[in-house]
Amino acid sequence: MRSWYLADVVVPVALVDSEITLTAIAEAQLLGTPASAGELAAPAANTRLADTGPQNVGNYAALIWMGISEANSLRVRRRNAADAGDVWSFRLPMAINSTFVLGPIRIFLAQGERLVVENITAGAGGSVYQAALFFGAG
Repeated sequence: MRSWYLADVVVPVALVDSEITLTAIAEAQLLGTPASAGELAAPAANTRLADTGPQNVGNYAALIWMGISEANSLRVRRRNAADAGDVWSFRLPMAINSTFVLGPIRIFLAQGERLVVENITAGAGGSVYQAALFFGAG
């Protein structure tokens, strides 16, 4: 017996000598309420701008919006279950008054792991930082 499944990959198919026309519509993935600390003024170094909290083991979809009003770097981190170390992380240098959108991405998390967004150095007086991490089952 053959098993069948649906995937999130579109494979083009040519219907030779056919008058049938197939159309595909791309639709955005449904993501829930974002994890966000809101709009923060001059945050201290390593402030969590967004944190999913510990998650159950599984595949997830994520979309991250980040914006700052000064030049600085932000960090996206996949944290271990104890929230004591990084599974991986990367730094994203940001220019003054810039916005960056990461995703959508699909990611596997082990039991208790989480995604977070942090600023690297302290924000200057008058600066504003914000990140929103849209996250859901993927």
